[in-house]
Amino acid sequence: MIYDVDIVPVPAQPVLSLRARGPVAEIGTRMRRLRELAAEAGLETSGPMTARFYDVEAPEPDVDYDVCIAVHPRDDGSVPDSVGEARGEWLPLHHVLEAVHHGSHDDMTDAWAAVHEAAGALGYTPSGPVTEIYELSRSDGAEPADYVTRIRLPYAR
Repeated sequence: MIYDVDIVPVPAQPVLSLRARGPVAEIGTRMRRLRELAAEAGLETSGPMTARFYDVEAPEPDVDYDVCIAVHPRDDGSVPDSVGEARGEWLPLHHVLEAVHHGSHDDMTDAWAAVHEAAGALGYTPSGPVTEIYELSRSDGAEPADYVTRIRLPYAR
């Protein structure tokens, strides 16, 4: 499949993240756990779940990734450093190369390749983990053919 790749600004935002090493098949379980932790801490979440992949060359089942969700900061603008096994952080403003995938998560290889190829063609260097933003997914009641996932690669010039 051919993908358009755009340069997209990503605003600064507070998130709660849960990092682990293991099979990607556990991602749904980790997302549910992260939502539980946020609710137990009384944090209001916003937006879709995301996953950041730190070692894209690692063979299954040994993948280093985290799941994240945006949270509303406290009245003083802070986010908690930790919530159970999760941690809070402020993601800085940055730019990414982005491809939008429509369909099953099992078919995103070309979208990942597209953002990496665009980085190479532009002379950019990846500067962080590939991020998948699950805009429309199983948790929304969608069928795999209807999923919408944004694949983002931060870069440095």
